[in-house]
Amino acid sequence: MKDQYKEFLKLAFSCAENAGKIIKKGFYREKRIELKSFANPVTETDKAAEKRIVEMILKRFPGHSILTEEALSKEGSEIKWIIDPLDGTVNFTHQIPFVAVSIGIEIEGKIVAGVIYNPILEETYFASSGNGAFLNKRQIFVSKTTEPAKSLLVTGFPYEREGRIEFLIAPIREINKNYTGFRRLGSAAMDMAFVARGSFEGFYEENLKPWDTAAGKILIEEAGGRISDYYGGNYSVYKKTILASNGLIHENMFSFLKGIPEPK
Repeated sequence: MKDQYKEFLKLAFSCAENAGKIIKKGFYREKRIELKSFANPVTETDKAAEKRIVEMILKRFPGHSILTEEALSKEGSEIKWIIDPLDGTVNFTHQIPFVAVSIGIEIEGKIVAGVIYNPILEETYFASSGNGAFLNKRQIFVSKTTEPAKSLLVTGFPYEREGRIEFLIAPIREINKNYTGFRRLGSAAMDMAFVARGSFEGFYEENLKPWDTAAGKILIEEAGGRISDYYGGNYSVYKKTILASNGLIHENMFSFLKGIPEPK
């Protein structure tokens, strides 16, 4: 099975690299932007990158399932490729370099491998079950910080904000009182990659989609971190809340998240 993971990662690398070239080409150019919903843009670059990735996967594995952010999903086998062709589209439209191609591979409901590639910063994060997590060629691990006062957190705010503003603000108050601070990068894939490499001690967000977190999930797990929902339950990429940390401050973060009602 591990040889199969290597084969999948090799293809994911190639897909991410090809999509990354498309992103890099369009990064400093004028964009044609459409809005899928409030503050939720899509560009021709998102669509072109997704098309390239899906074509490459189905050429090699025509029977596999595909789940993508934009429009090119496909049902097939129990091997599923979960794809965000351009995570951080708002950043992309504003020429902010926190963008990523995110590709996770799920087999029978379990994420077994993933790649997160930032073509602007030229950083490739990857992991597979039992093989560790890496940034380019260097193995990475989560932070060893145990104290909230020395911990830096990262979060994001969902597009679906109606009726949720107070629940989004409440944790920020607690973080400002008890933690070093927080950042908001604008890309869940990059947020999770930075937790895996030890730059952040914890990450939380609500209403993310499977393509936002699939690759990041295996990356953090293989880097020694912990992932759950806001309430301590096992995390699935199909859940509506995520708490990811170095494992050492996880319980501390529960204290300001467990009281937030789950999004509908």
